[in-house]
Amino acid sequence: MKISTCISVLLLVLSVLTVNASGVGSYSSDESIVEHIEKTGNVTVNMPDVLQERVGRAKTVEEKVEEKPVVTSPSGKMGGYRIQVFSDNNARTAKAEARSRARNVSAKFPEYATYVVFSSPYWRLRVGNFRTQEEANNAAHMLKEAFPAYSREIRVVRDRITVGE
Repeated sequence: MKISTCISVLLLVLSVLTVNASGVGSYSSDESIVEHIEKTGNVTVNMPDVLQERVGRAKTVEEKVEEKPVVTSPSGKMGGYRIQVFSDNNARTAKAEARSRARNVSAKFPEYATYVVFSSPYWRLRVGNFRTQEEANNAAHMLKEAFPAYSREIRVVRDRITVGE
C-alpha cells in the first residue's frame, strides 16, 4: 500500500466518528475506536471533502483539467512558456545582438512576439507566448531549423506570457 494511501486511511480512522441513525450513540474517549466499531457495528465517518477525494478514486487528467479554469490576471499575464534565443552579459555587445536577433526572428516569424529584456546582468531575447510546453517545443524546433547559427542557444523556458493579444 502506498504511503499516501496509508496516511489517508489513518486520517479516516482518526476522523470524527458518529454512529448513524441505527446506532446507539457517538464515540466516547472511554473506549478505543476498535471497541466502539465492534460494539455498534455500523459507523459513519464524517470527514472533509478533500480527504474524501483522497480516499476515493484518483481523478483522471482530463477531469483535473476540466475543473480548473484558466485564470488570468487583469493585465492579461499568466504562467506559460517562451523560447529563449539569446542570453549574454557582455555589457558592450549583448543589447545590440539581442535586438539584431529579434529583428531576424520577427522577419522570418511575424506571428511570434519578440521580447528583448534586461535582467541584470543579462540581456535576453525571448520569443512567443505559449500556453503549453509542447507548443513551445514545436516552435523552438522551427526556429532551430530556420536559424542554425542560433540553435545552440535556443531553449524553452517558463515565463509570464501575455494572453489575449
